Order: sequence, then C-alpha cells, then structure tokens
Amino acid sequence: MHSRNKLKSVSLFLMLSGLFFLYACSASESMSKEEPSNHPTIEESKFIQIDQSKETLQKIVGWLDNDEVLVHLGDQKGQQLIQLNIKNGDRKMLYSTEKHILTVKINNQLDKILFQEGSDQSVDLVVVNLVGDELNRKKIDYSGYLTVNWNPVEDHLVFLSYYQVDSKTSVEQAKVRIWNLENNQFQEMPIQSVEPNWYSSHLYLYIDELSKQLFIGDVRKDETPDRISNETIGFYLNQDTVVSILESDINDHEVHLMKDYPLLVHKGTITIPKVTMGERIIHPYLSQSNRDGMIVGNVADEPTDLNQNLGSFTLCILDFQNSQLHPVISLPENAPILLSPDEKYVLYGWQFEKVIDLEGNSSIHSLISDSI
Repeated sequence: MHSRNKLKSVSLFLMLSGLFFLYACSASESMSKEEPSNHPTIEESKFIQIDQSKETLQKIVGWLDNDEVLVHLGDQKGQQLIQLNIKNGDRKMLYSTEKHILTVKINNQLDKILFQEGSDQSVDLVVVNLVGDELNRKKIDYSGYLTVNWNPVEDHLVFLSYYQVDSKTSVEQAKVRIWNLENNQFQEMPIQSVEPNWYSSHLYLYIDELSKQLFIGDVRKDETPDRISNETIGFYLNQDTVVSILESDINDHEVHLMKDYPLLVHKGTITIPKVTMGERIIHPYLSQSNRDGMIVGNVADEPTDLNQNLGSFTLCILDFQNSQLHPVISLPENAPILLSPDEKYVLYGWQFEKVIDLEGNSSIHSLISDSI
C-alpha cells in the first residue's frame, strides 16, 4: 500500500514538473516575441547620424550610390565635401578648403561633382571626381549661388545660370552660359530663364520668364527655340522623362501632372491639389532616379495656401498608367525629396537631413543629431 501511494506521489510530481516546464517554455517564448517592441528594431537603427556637436552640416547634396551620399560640411574656418555611407558611417574626404563652398551639383552618372569655391577676392568653378582629383577649374564673375544643370548624355556640357542686374536699366535679367569642360570655355546663351534643363545631348527645355510658355531649343542651331506649349506652367525633367504641370480649367483648386516619355509621347495624367503662396502656384517636389523608373512626389493632401498654413503632405508613388497616387508616408512639411538609385530610399528635407526607408513599414529617420 505504501509503495503504491509512493508511486502515485512520484507520478504526480513528474506530471506537475512537466506542466511547469511547458509553461516556463511558453512564457519564455512569449517574452521573446514581445521583446523587440520594447527595443529599437533593426530598421529603426540602421542609419547613422552626423554629430552636430562635432561638425556642422551645410547640406547633404545627394546620392553617390545606393548607400552613400555626398555631404557638405563646415563653417567659417573651413569647409569639406565628404562621401558618407549612411549605413555603416564609413567616410572619405573628397575636397577640403579654407574658402566658402556655394552651389554643389553631382552629375547624372554620379561620378563627378561641380561646385563653387569662393573668397572675397574671386570665385572659381571646380570639378572633381570621386577620388578627389581636380578635373577642371575656371574663374567666374559671379559670387552668388548658381543654378547648375548637367547634360545627362554629354557630361562635359553644363548649364550655369543666374540673375544679373542690367547696369543701364537696373532690370534683373537671366544670364545663361554653357560651360564646356572639354575646352574649359563659356558659351553665352540667349535664354530667358534661369532654369534651362537638358533633355538630350543637344536639346533643352525651359519656361520663358516673359511669355510663361514652354520652349525647346537646340544648342547646335542659332535658330529661335520652338514653343511646344502655352499651357505648361512648370515641369520636372529626368533624362527623357518629362512631367508637365498644368492648371485645371475645371477646378481652380487642382493642377494636372502630365507625363511624357519620351517628349510629346503622352503616358498619363494625375490630378493633385493645388499649392499656392498667395497668387503664385508652388510646383510639387518630384524625383526619379532611373530612366522611365519610379517617380515619387511630395503631394499636398488638400488645396493649400502656404501663406495661411503649412498644410499637410504625403510622399506618394505616382502611377501615371492608372492615373493614381499611391500614398507611402505622411510628411511634416512641403520640402524637397531625392530618390536613391535603387529606389529603396528617399532623401527629404531642406538640407536632405532625413532619409525615408521605403522598404517594409515606411519610416523617416534623421541623419543628423539634435544637439548643435
């Protein structure tokens, strides 16, 4: 009898021990699954930050490849251009100077950088490669910020433009030059716009500032550029993809985005809310990184006058084939965007100081520390 009771006690103990073991395993597994929600995920911590307590960011200029960006750092004592990997923090000094660096622009092939280097005495235009070798240098009689547009095919041709005040009439006029990097010479261009954009090796587009109409010109000819639209109020151009901006003739609170690829071959239209600043229409920030690739836009959620309020905006993928917007993530303000070459990330902000991760659950990450 005692042996039988003892056996029952042992069996009960083993059974309870087994149940406790299973419960402990289950609890451990449950805690393991909940743990990531209490800690930064890999996605939240995979981008580095520039420590502004140690160096001053002027601007993140743009992408050099899928994970690397060109960064303009510095202050009154000296300025630098560095190549920075936003994933692992690796950096390479490309250029350093005790002078000021103004406009900085990367070419379409992402292997050359043009910038203005200036002092009180003179301003130079400089071109370097990604090793830091100086390829070109030329003085320019202008000390303000230039508008620069690289030719996407013939990358030895660059539009340089700015406003110049006529000494006789005191009227501000557009001054446009082509800098030929092969012979290091300037060519004056009679274009009434500070934003001419190369469309091909020799063709270019611009909105005439007097007539407010869209023209196409050819640098090989001395003929007057041809007008191709009297309705286009602005455009975004990447290689041979053109997104024209037109006012709606039906709804005063909307504008139309019309995609041509190539030029004059219509590929669809998307209607979006109009953004204004008083009477002036503000063009949406758009970005495309590959020929006929994905186009993203910073699009207003509703008609907005920026003089009245900051509005609300959303990063969207523009689907011209189906005339649709595909929302990605809400944005805190109407600021520039720049899509990465692999279409996985978007630089965002007035200094491109943030990066938006398009993979998985889209999220915004700061590339600079808060402390200055």
